[in-house]
Amino acid sequence: MTKFSKDVHPDQVPPHPRPTMVRPSWQHLNGLWQINHTISDLTSPPFGKDLPYEILVPYPVESPLSGIRNLTTNNFLWQRRLFATPPNCNLSSERVLLHFEAVDWNATVYLNKKMLGTHAGGYDAFHFDATDAMKASSSHELLVGVYDPTGDEPHGKQSRGAFSHPGGIFYTCTSGIWQTVWMECVPPTHIVDIFNNPDLDGNGSVTVTATIASPSANMQIRVDITTNNGTQIVGTATGPATKPVRAAIKNAKDRHLWTPTTPFLYDLKVSLLDGTTVVDAVDSYFGLRVIRIANDSQGIPRPMLNGEFIFQVGTLDQGFWPDGAYTAPTDEALAYDLVVHKQLGFNTVRKHVKVEPRRWYYHADRLGLLVWQDMPSGNNNDPTMQAQFRIELERLVLGRRNHPSIVQWEIFNEGWGQASDDWMGELVDEVAGIDPYRIVDDSSGGRCAGCYGNVTDMHRYSPPGSPTPDPAKGLAALLGEFGGVLLVVDGHQWAPGKCHGYRTVNSSDDLTAVYASYVEMIAGFKTKPGLSASIYTQITDCETECNGVMTYDRIVKMNAAKTKAANDMLNSKMNS
Repeated sequence: MTKFSKDVHPDQVPPHPRPTMVRPSWQHLNGLWQINHTISDLTSPPFGKDLPYEILVPYPVESPLSGIRNLTTNNFLWQRRLFATPPNCNLSSERVLLHFEAVDWNATVYLNKKMLGTHAGGYDAFHFDATDAMKASSSHELLVGVYDPTGDEPHGKQSRGAFSHPGGIFYTCTSGIWQTVWMECVPPTHIVDIFNNPDLDGNGSVTVTATIASPSANMQIRVDITTNNGTQIVGTATGPATKPVRAAIKNAKDRHLWTPTTPFLYDLKVSLLDGTTVVDAVDSYFGLRVIRIANDSQGIPRPMLNGEFIFQVGTLDQGFWPDGAYTAPTDEALAYDLVVHKQLGFNTVRKHVKVEPRRWYYHADRLGLLVWQDMPSGNNNDPTMQAQFRIELERLVLGRRNHPSIVQWEIFNEGWGQASDDWMGELVDEVAGIDPYRIVDDSSGGRCAGCYGNVTDMHRYSPPGSPTPDPAKGLAALLGEFGGVLLVVDGHQWAPGKCHGYRTVNSSDDLTAVYASYVEMIAGFKTKPGLSASIYTQITDCETECNGVMTYDRIVKMNAAKTKAANDMLNSKMNS
């Protein structure tokens, strides 16, 4: 268990799960639910019946914090909760939206015996309009049926076998609800979604594109850019609700770039207007930053943040927890690994074949970390699963593109699930079409890496190496994985005697010295052949992979001061 487990209890109140689009009035449905994970199918919804076990949501059934810590018997489960109508909701004039931040993998949702809908996808948020199902009563039965094979669908490094036989590079799976469940009441005509696109050209601005449910003619969107916790308006604009609205920051003194060293975030309020009446409003934020590949003074293609080359020095972050599996114990825990990155002098995180809760990206935004976001891998061995992978990839980009911390999309890892090179090219084009404002990596460390996308990305462990940039194609050179140095810490092992890595050391001093020596090598790769980024494997141990900067329960193994000094030296040499 981590030190954060002591703060977990059924009555804990989560922070708002969607920081880029907040309404002040909302209600969570986390806490104690009923569960049956020993069923063989979902053909008979257990309406009005108590289920045999109790589970603490949002922790997956396989995790200790759930109170169950077991596998589903046949890949199916039911989860059930009773709740009352939120007291601030008026069902005669408002709509109730029921939100699920993530359910792994295929969810069928019933409310008061009425099926609200289904959703296939283990990493993206979804919601249903629950109003009609709630109107007949003030008390409600919510029933969620889940099918989770942990098979061909996008599942990243989850493994059913690792639950009872830990080993290798795959880990305990997650089934069912694993992120916050919540409700909010909205007017019939309301803001469904917003996209915030910052622009450094001219005076600095943000363009907001809103999706509106049931808009009437002549409705408008007003955008207010504020600082000092929303007390000072530094830019405002109004335009038709069905079109993008651009708001500029008026005065030069109010223009602040978002960087890892100065992660300045502007507050943003988006209001839906009918004449002078505010119909709906949401609070958001954005960072003023641009990322693109461009040549440096030596003609080497580099990732340029706001027109400047910053060497990206980071770690591989898999997002597993010994107590919560895919779910961090608390919001403080969710931010903790990112805080440690900053303390050790890292400026980049590669989120490895997992999508985190939206609050994780908020923490990266406010702390100032550049994020490479992987698409969770799937087997993609038939057209159906290839179509599902494409759907979930699109949802990933659309669902996380408001976060300034994300600078790069990783479509495949080492070719896992890469059905063909041509298909990979299609997906690169699709991601670039949805989000032309970020870098796309076709296959980190995989075959044909750099055939499409904006970078060429090598994996080279101990010692590290470097690919060669390609000025003709405009491809920057990245070292997507290296290191993997094993240090076993007694009393902090998931499965004692089964630890593995790529190179073994016997002490914290040795681990720190090896890392520092690798950093010296990487510094040399900057000018020849022209490396732009390096990702060390990895920030924490993961089950039997004991090659982390921290143990699985989050005890730092390296000497923090010497590690930060090495990373600071690397940044200094890279950017001089």
